[in-house]
Amino acid sequence: MKELDSRAWRAFHKIGTTLLPHLGRQITIHSGISGAEYVVLVALSELTVPTVNLNRLAQGLGWEISRMSHQISRMEDIGLVKKSKNSSDSRCFDVSITAKGRRIAESAIPLQSKEINHCFSNVLTQNQLMALIDISEAISSHMKEQHPLNKKENTYEKVTKRS
Repeated sequence: MKELDSRAWRAFHKIGTTLLPHLGRQITIHSGISGAEYVVLVALSELTVPTVNLNRLAQGLGWEISRMSHQISRMEDIGLVKKSKNSSDSRCFDVSITAKGRRIAESAIPLQSKEINHCFSNVLTQNQLMALIDISEAISSHMKEQHPLNKKENTYEKVTKRS
């Protein structure tokens, strides 16, 4: 890896290992919920419909379905969300936010926005923010096109093709 590539990767990785855990801790301190719970509650609170298919929610958040299913079960156990069988496909579940979940989300969002501004938006110039958007969109487009989340990769076929 060239030196510039290496420096850029380390800088990007540092954001994930410093900023994101800090924001997660702040959510827990201010609201008593985890970062994952916050992400789910915000997504559910922003829906224009009362329920969403669990698989669609997972896809929208870029999560594996099994991770989403486990997360929703834990959140249902503590009363943040409600899970129900999908009326058109009994193999699927729909998810909705409860009144308790909505109250927590509504109180957490302004506190988290303030923290994001303090540690992110207010630290960067307008040009840096625009560059970051361009960078994120380029990487996201590449990942969506070349490495889609739902693409099943057959390891055996890959190995045999290389042999």
